[in-house]
Amino acid sequence: MEEKNNSFRLCFSSAPGNIALFTDSYRGAKKSNTINFFEAIYGVEITDVSIPDTDRWFYIHFENGYKLSFRLFSNRANVFLSKDGVITEVYKEYDEKGEPVPAPQELDLFQVEGDISNKSTKNKLVALNPMLPRQNLKDLIEFHELDTADLPELETFVRKMTGEMETEPWFRLLENGETTLLSENLLPLKTQMIYDDINHLILDRYKNYSRNQRLKQRKSSIIKGLKTKIKRTKSGLKNLHQADKGLERAEKYEQWGHILMANAHIGSVNSKELELDDLYNAGEKVKIPIKRELDIAENAQRYYKKSASAERSYQEAVQRIPKMEKEKEKAERLLEQAESINNLWEFQDWEKEHEEELKEYRNTDGSDSDTEQLPFYTLEIKGYPVWIGKNAKSNDKLVQMAHKEDVWMHARKVAGSHLIIRMGNDKGMPPKDVLLEAASYAAYNSKAKGTKLAPVIITKKKYVRKPKGSPPGAVLVDKESVEMVEPRKPDVK
Repeated sequence: MEEKNNSFRLCFSSAPGNIALFTDSYRGAKKSNTINFFEAIYGVEITDVSIPDTDRWFYIHFENGYKLSFRLFSNRANVFLSKDGVITEVYKEYDEKGEPVPAPQELDLFQVEGDISNKSTKNKLVALNPMLPRQNLKDLIEFHELDTADLPELETFVRKMTGEMETEPWFRLLENGETTLLSENLLPLKTQMIYDDINHLILDRYKNYSRNQRLKQRKSSIIKGLKTKIKRTKSGLKNLHQADKGLERAEKYEQWGHILMANAHIGSVNSKELELDDLYNAGEKVKIPIKRELDIAENAQRYYKKSASAERSYQEAVQRIPKMEKEKEKAERLLEQAESINNLWEFQDWEKEHEEELKEYRNTDGSDSDTEQLPFYTLEIKGYPVWIGKNAKSNDKLVQMAHKEDVWMHARKVAGSHLIIRMGNDKGMPPKDVLLEAASYAAYNSKAKGTKLAPVIITKKKYVRKPKGSPPGAVLVDKESVEMVEPRKPDVK
């Protein structure tokens, strides 16, 4: 595009978790890495740009009657070309040629339908204004104590927030990687940077998304390990701090031993319990459980041993408490440091500095241990573990072992290997370059191996299911996106 002799490009990302539309300085793409789309509008003048009032669509209108529509939401983010209200060409096959152009949603803000009194505070806010940024609602509810507000108070708050975004937006990039149009007064989360306009905010967020996801991935396993360690040591300390009860048992067992020895002349008895005079409480009786196969003296010796054992356990507990306290404090210190770092390079430096300390906290759940025994190929892409099936049975095992939030891939409409990007419990997606590299490996390990470009299905494993009785390797996919990639041979183990 050109404007006042300045060339720029309109960039669109449909990647899950990183949907974006922004302008950037023009750079010609490498011809080997491009596909031509929408050639009907090449060189055609733009006559108008429009945005619906209450939906996340963006339209570019052309002089020859064509319209380019960008869907900027959901896992079906897409761009397609249309003319006379009918789709003529699509970027992704969520929409089909010949279908009518989807109409944007028209909403009446603050017009609540039905009784919402029993809904959660979050759902009440969304009912008042469905366009509110969902990622901010939890923090807004907490900061402003909205759980205790009634409906009129919530409406006043939502109107204030909506008004600020419309008339006095703050283009903030937060330290947690999210973006917001709200001021720090309304949303007091730490700001990484404030921009002069929305385009530069989106551009930088898009470019930093890959780095932020890599940071999140690197931090997640360590933070999980540290939290597990802290939880275990707290539980252990709780038990150790109750060791004085063991000392009480040791004293009781020793007294029972003495009482039994004082009555050793009784010899053997045919009972599970003896009631004897309590030598330590004058005039009282004490009931002592005994083993009938042992005589009184042998039962006394048994209680002496139990007393000694309880005493040893108490002494060991006393010695272990300071050590475990130090372990807990160290894990808490490392966790606080890890959670406070919001820069990938700083976190990598921190990892190197604490390399020896951190070893014990990695993979505490054993989820990624001993990959050599896994029944499929393994490799790593920029810190993300990747699994690739070897055959149909291997594909089944791969899907069975994958976590629901792992990313699943398969070449579209051809036989091939399943591929998994391990995400742990991360509900997000890897950076786009990681997805594309993995997709190229999935394409190579399929019947599309010899093509120049191949479509690859990308989705979360939770949307992949294996029908009962289906042949090995066969699955059904409920939700998917598709990327066109050049097949590449992976360096697998």
